[in-house]
Amino acid sequence: MVKQYKVDEVSDLIARLKERNNFILTDYSGVKVNDIAVLRRQLAEKNAQYKVVKNNLFRRALQETGYSNIDEHLKGPIGVAFAGEQVGEVAKVLKEFAEKNDKFSYVAGVLEHVVYGKEQIKKIADLPSKEVLLSQTMQMINAPARTIATGMNQIMASLARGINAVAESKNN
Repeated sequence: MVKQYKVDEVSDLIARLKERNNFILTDYSGVKVNDIAVLRRQLAEKNAQYKVVKNNLFRRALQETGYSNIDEHLKGPIGVAFAGEQVGEVAKVLKEFAEKNDKFSYVAGVLEHVVYGKEQIKKIADLPSKEVLLSQTMQMINAPARTIATGMNQIMASLARGINAVAESKNN
């Protein structure tokens, strides 16, 4: 007979997976509860959630929501960072946390239903933030216009200096 708390837990996981379809699996074994609480607060600032899951219940929730090829990563104590759209920011928070806690590590990640290994998730964490990328793109787009404007300004300044020189030579 299935216990109600297990049914409720699977339902909760299904709801989280539908709300935030990108997530990162972590191995938290040996990390203190207080440190996990700090991690949860840091992730909440990025609009993400961190939940320690039972592998069998999480596996059921994954099957119900159509995720596959993840079973090989569901071994040992697993914590899930439900990221939503801010995967890069969440990966950065996890990376910084792993640098401070040597017992904490990535296991895998799922972005848009594609499973990525821990090395690929580390690379995502190293990418610049969305805001930085947008800023760099805008700078590249603005560079030609800025160069043209500067050139036109120099032409106009040269023309004004030339007219001024002619006017001064006629006055003398």
